[in-house]
Order: sequence, then C-alpha cells, then structure tokens
Amino acid sequence: MVHGRPGGARRAPSAGVRALLTGAVTDREVAAAARPDGPAELRWAAAVARGASGHYAAAAALLDGVRRDPVAGVVLRAHATLTRASHLRQLGGHRAAAALDGAALRLVLPGAGTPGAPGPWGLDRAAAVADALTGLAADALGRLDAATAAVLLRRAGPWCGPHGHRTRVRHGWVAAETALVAGDPAAALAAADEALTGAQALGSTRHVLKSRLVRAVAAGVAGHDRAGVVAELDAVAADALVHGLPPLHRPALLARADLTGPGPGPDGEPDPAGGGPDAVPARPHRGLTGADRATPEAGSGPVAGARHAGASPFDTRSRRADAEGRRHAPLHTVSVLYTRSDRSGRELLREQCPESGPDDVPYGLLHSATLHPHDADARGSERRTEGTKSPRPCQGESVTRRFGG
Repeated sequence: MVHGRPGGARRAPSAGVRALLTGAVTDREVAAAARPDGPAELRWAAAVARGASGHYAAAAALLDGVRRDPVAGVVLRAHATLTRASHLRQLGGHRAAAALDGAALRLVLPGAGTPGAPGPWGLDRAAAVADALTGLAADALGRLDAATAAVLLRRAGPWCGPHGHRTRVRHGWVAAETALVAGDPAAALAAADEALTGAQALGSTRHVLKSRLVRAVAAGVAGHDRAGVVAELDAVAADALVHGLPPLHRPALLARADLTGPGPGPDGEPDPAGGGPDAVPARPHRGLTGADRATPEAGSGPVAGARHAGASPFDTRSRRADAEGRRHAPLHTVSVLYTRSDRSGRELLREQCPESGPDDVPYGLLHSATLHPHDADARGSERRTEGTKSPRPCQGESVTRRFGG
C-alpha cells in the first residue's frame, strides 16, 4: 500500500504498488491486487495496470469502486478519478475526461495549500493537483485549443515534482504535444527529451516507452533523420507488445505510417503496405497463447487468412498503400463497435460529436487513431468505411494524437 501521513505531504508507494504502476507485473499479480476486499491503494494501482494493457472496462470497474469507497480518503479518490479521466482521454473522450479532471481538482485543491514537490511517484495531494491541471491541458489540446493548454500547463508546472518525477514526465508529454499543435517542433523535441530522461530516471518501463514514442513523433515533425525515426517507432511498437502495452503499440505504428506515407521507405526502396499498423512485429509479444493462431509468426510476412485486417495481400477492404488508407482499419472497427453497441454505449461513443444524428458513426472520436498533431489541415479528410453512412462533421473535432494517459 501507500505509506505516508494521512494528509499526504509526501507518499512513497510500496513495492507492490510501484510494480503495478510501472507495468512490471504479471496478469496473475494484477488480478490478485484487484480483489474487491483488498486495500484501496492496490485496487487503484491494479486499475492503472489494467488501463496500461488496454483493458479499460476492467479498469473502470476497479476505479468506480475506489471512488465510492469511503475508506479510501479524498486524495486516493481524486487519483482514481484522474486515472479514469486519463483512460477516457486515451479513447478520445476529452469532454468526459475534462469533467472528471475538474471534479478531482475540486476534491484536492481546497486543502492543497501552496505548490510543493510531491514524491517521485506523485501519490499525494500536490501530485493530484498537478495531474488534474495537466489532464485539463490535455483535454483542451484534444479540442485543438493549444492556447488554453499552454496556460494550464504553466499553472501545473509549480505543482509538478522535479526532473525524474512522474508528474514532471506527464507534464513533458503534454508540453511536447502542445508545442506540436502550436507549430513549434523544436520546443516539442526539447520537452520530449526532458520527459524521456525523466522517465528513465524514474525507472518505469511504461513511462519510458511512452516518452520514446512522443520523442520520436517530435523528431519526425522536426525533420530529423527519417530512417532513424522510423526505426525508433518500429522499436517502440515491438517493445510495447513485449511488455504487454498495446495502447502504445498501435499509435507507434500509426505514427510510422504517417511518416513514411505512400513514398519510398527510408532505405530508398518502396515502402511495403505492410509497413503500417498491420506489420508483423519482429519480436514475439506477451499475450494469450494461441489467441492469434491465424497470425503469421514474427518475421514471416503477411499471409492469406491472417486475422488482422489487411494482413493478407489479397484483402483490399482495409489494406491500402498509403498512410491514410492504413488508418481505414480503425474506422471500420469502431463503426462495427458502434452498430453493435447498446444505447448507452452509443451515447458514450458519440460524446465527441454532439451534432451527430442517432445513426451516425462517431468518427471524430477516432482522432487518436487517424490524424497526426501536425495534420490539423487534414481535418475532415478521413475516408469513410465503404457501405456505411457518412456522418455529419463534428464541431470542434480534435485531430490531436493522444498517446495515452
């Protein structure tokens, strides 16, 4: 559990909580920590681990329990609320995330006093204030409001810990993304560099991988060596699978697809259509044995009958030779999810698109899987899935790539 005074001046997590926060745990250990009769701190940390592996529904159930737990305390309930906001943001729900970030800030700000450095892992009241303000900045950025995001980041800065603290690493991620949207790739690269070295000092695999992803995107936008950036994005995607972090795998491959586009690859040869999100990883990944029996072994290339959309060279429904075409698969996936969801599920999916009709598919929610931060002028250019109704454009639709929480 978390050690420290009840008021939470500075809190140091136990080894078990720290392992859950970094991702250095097995599924069995996460399940043990998620027991409903276990300590609230462990259940919250288990929810963080569930979200990091992409199991957002399981994480939401755990977080809702912590938020309703009267024994948990105000600070822990605020952190649970902020974690839920982060997961919603990763799914594109910036408005819902902003409401939760604001609610968490109202919980902890009255007793926060003046800004002070939280512990490295940031589990106290000051860290909750920092996370709430940084989250609100990310929510604003998701609505393409870079000016508001910059103001909120300045307010969050004094509440964040020094270099190497979790809150400072998160602040660096959002600062880099804000700079990209504002058209300042040099500032984005500087913020991403600082976040990466801070994550390495923190010692969290998950934070290091995400920092590498943000830095690679910033380097690509800044015009750095294309071959090196592509290689780093491929490495991040492969490492994300090895460590059981799918939410970082797909954005890395989409960023690679955006960078390579329909032209030749970094070696001068034509970039294969399989170089995008449907590429087979060069290294095996941790997962359920036999879950992907139709998927070719690592390094064997695409084969007919593979489960992934477009993994077969004969499948033209979702596989195309340019970056925009490779974004088609997530659009198709969400359209299927939408049509098969119940009423409450559809309402959640339409959260980003208040102007949508009852039968419209919420493509605006897919900004995290379709557009790059510097592609603001590509807004509305997504291709729709053939055979589905084209929705009305979303007002204030975001094109910012969210890299996760």
